[in-house]
Amino acid sequence: MTLLSYSNSQKVLFVDDEVLLMEGIKRQLRKGFDITVAEGGEAALIILAKEGPFAVVIADYNMPGMDGIAFLNEVYQRFPQTILVMLTGRAELNIAVNAFNNAHITRFLNKPCSREVLKETLTEGLEQYRLRVSEKLLQAQLQQANQQLNQLNSQLESLVEQKTHALQFQYHYVANMAQMTSSTAIIQALVRAVSQLTDLYDISLWLSPHLDGQFSCYYPNDSGLPSFSAKACVDGVIAKLIHDKQVVQRNVLIAPVLNAFEAVLFLGLPFMSVPLQSKQGVLGLLNISGDKAVLESDVLEALIGMADITATALQSRWHREASDDAQDAIINALAKLSEYRDPETGLHLLRLKIYSELICRILSDTDKYRDIVTPEFTEDLVRSSPLHDIGKVGIPDAILKKPGRLTPDEFEIMKTHAQIGGDTLRSVYEQYPSQSFIKCGMDVAYGHHEKWNGEGYPLGLKGEAIPLVARILSLVDVYDAITTRRVYKSPFTREQAKNIIIQGNGSHFDPDIVSAFLTNEDEFYKIAEKYADVVESEDYFHAELYTSSTDSEVSSS
Repeated sequence: MTLLSYSNSQKVLFVDDEVLLMEGIKRQLRKGFDITVAEGGEAALIILAKEGPFAVVIADYNMPGMDGIAFLNEVYQRFPQTILVMLTGRAELNIAVNAFNNAHITRFLNKPCSREVLKETLTEGLEQYRLRVSEKLLQAQLQQANQQLNQLNSQLESLVEQKTHALQFQYHYVANMAQMTSSTAIIQALVRAVSQLTDLYDISLWLSPHLDGQFSCYYPNDSGLPSFSAKACVDGVIAKLIHDKQVVQRNVLIAPVLNAFEAVLFLGLPFMSVPLQSKQGVLGLLNISGDKAVLESDVLEALIGMADITATALQSRWHREASDDAQDAIINALAKLSEYRDPETGLHLLRLKIYSELICRILSDTDKYRDIVTPEFTEDLVRSSPLHDIGKVGIPDAILKKPGRLTPDEFEIMKTHAQIGGDTLRSVYEQYPSQSFIKCGMDVAYGHHEKWNGEGYPLGLKGEAIPLVARILSLVDVYDAITTRRVYKSPFTREQAKNIIIQGNGSHFDPDIVSAFLTNEDEFYKIAEKYADVVESEDYFHAELYTSSTDSEVSSS
């Protein structure tokens, strides 16, 4: 089978020890996909040796003998282009992280899985497989073009150079897509590459992320151009493009006539419109304006190829961004567990995120922290800040929810929540050290009650021995506590809150963090007002954490 044939493969392998389940899945999806089933990992490897490669392999996690992670890792070693999906009835964080790191999966599905989700997963997987194989095909074509370049005579040298340049440009673009970390970066890369390739710079990009026929202008993002529905395009050039999925180009002989609506979709003299399409339909329109007669065939082919690659990359990135959102939701859900058992405030976690991001932004503008407080540092702190009190799930309800003053012994038990939370996240981080946000969450859980002067807990760390993320969280956590309304107290006034932070400068708090706070105290105050809680029900109060003295307000939040 040729590489091109592989790219069009529709072969799917389902691996599970539940034979009836697999046969049911095969019957449900047999019309749209070429499905093979195998009972267990060992049997599946035999099938792969005889009939592989498969475009998509879906395996259950919990199988006797070779489990799903070991099996999918073996598939990856033999067929690295194959799209791997894990199917399991155990929704556990450790399994998910282990599968992503050690089995190289692209998606994690929970049992029971609906027919619609399976169909969507297979459709996307086949498209991703096509992209991977197409990249190898482009590499082979590039090598072939270079060989031809050495064989052709001087009369053909210019033509081959042009073809090779377009092919190289397209290949480097495909490789660059793998480095893109956001859909916005993909869009910017496409516009930049199209400008370089065509020498035309008036470009607009219209996308329909949900493939529902509703298109909005994603570039330029400040264009003010209206959204439109494909259903409203019943005739005209754009309607033909959407329905026929063909490139429309103006040339010297035939100039497509645009109606008034279609003309608005271009930034200047319309030159070309290229569809970004997937198997589900057109997800975007790339509209190019400019006074140019025609594009060379090699450039046009490269442009169309780039549009196809971009469509696949965007779909993959949109799916990844949705997955990241889901991961953040899991983090927040874990954090909510501790809040549920110790219900302080409804918007507490959100405010901590916003305060932390603000402190990071201020520090990143200083010479001392510019190379430390990077965008990655900030993202990890913002994502993991909700986990700071996760250790409270290990505190008995009799202490955690005690409405009166804690005894000294009870307070010592309460203080162990920092150690419990840190130890819990350390155990996860030791298994998955590549997950930087887990390391950040561990540092925050351990250190958010440490003090700059070494009198905090649980480790009594001092000064810069306390991780920077914990020093930041320590200040914003105290600030949130003293500016938040409770059933037992009103929020402190703006000046009172500011003075408490100042009093803790160099004793409780890192002076650099205090300086960052004071520099933008007005912005902190606005955030506190905007996201203030409305207390509607009884709130539990730990008297040990709040006493009448100002010093205790700072030291025990």
